[in-house]
Amino acid sequence: MSRTTRLQDLIRVLRHHTDPIGGPELAESLGIGLRALYQDIAALRAVGIEVVNTPGQGYVLPPEVTLPPVALAEPAAREPAEITFYTHPLSRGGIVHWMLEELGVPYRTVILEYGTSMKSPDYLALNPMGKVPAIRHGDTVVTEAPAICAYLADAFPEAGLAPPPAVRGDYYRWLFFAAGPLETAISLNNLGVQPTVEQQGQLGCGDYWVLIDTLASAVKGRRYIAGKAFSAADVYVGSHLGWGMHFGTLPRRPEFEVYWEGLRMRPAHQRCEAYVEQVLAGG
Repeated sequence: MSRTTRLQDLIRVLRHHTDPIGGPELAESLGIGLRALYQDIAALRAVGIEVVNTPGQGYVLPPEVTLPPVALAEPAAREPAEITFYTHPLSRGGIVHWMLEELGVPYRTVILEYGTSMKSPDYLALNPMGKVPAIRHGDTVVTEAPAICAYLADAFPEAGLAPPPAVRGDYYRWLFFAAGPLETAISLNNLGVQPTVEQQGQLGCGDYWVLIDTLASAVKGRRYIAGKAFSAADVYVGSHLGWGMHFGTLPRRPEFEVYWEGLRMRPAHQRCEAYVEQVLAGG
């Protein structure tokens, strides 16, 4: 099937549905994979056909959208910017790996070793900190797992991994709560450091147990932390909770276990776990 025919079929199906249709259902009705669907939606947007994605509901083509005369022409070939993912199986790179799998876009993985290739001149030119994860997307380099997650969610909006800008309060709040106070408090507690009240204020992370109670309240009774749809914030917060409970750096609170159980069985996360097992087994 040609790209033009696929785009015509996509428009026809969207016109037929007045209510949003989920990505998997839409892809199945077209007989294509999710990755091809995301690429086709991006192609339509590139020629001015704004397919709207409502997180948690799906895609819809608003009735007021008009089709430009060139809309159904074969799009000019354009090589997409390559994503190169620098990581190590036993690192925070697992967070970004999960994010990339959720996006469903192609990427190239480069595994670096601690103390050797992570400190090589070539990699230090990319990330002077000499640590992973990092990505290169075309000419853009991004380091730090939460920044990479936020960047990828914005770079690939068709994946629906960030809420609309007007309702991103909880998304930004909990994404960077985990990146800042949570990581700091876990590290200090794991090292046996118990800051005084004055030191807690200087550090900005507050009391460890107050932080735990705050996060438990945030996920209690919620499937996702930033609204009704899965987002990059769930990738980041969920990763910390999963690792923390597994390695004993976070308590196994019922709220954490229920929330994490709903995330860890996602197909994208399962693929990441299988990959790590394969790499560690020498496969």
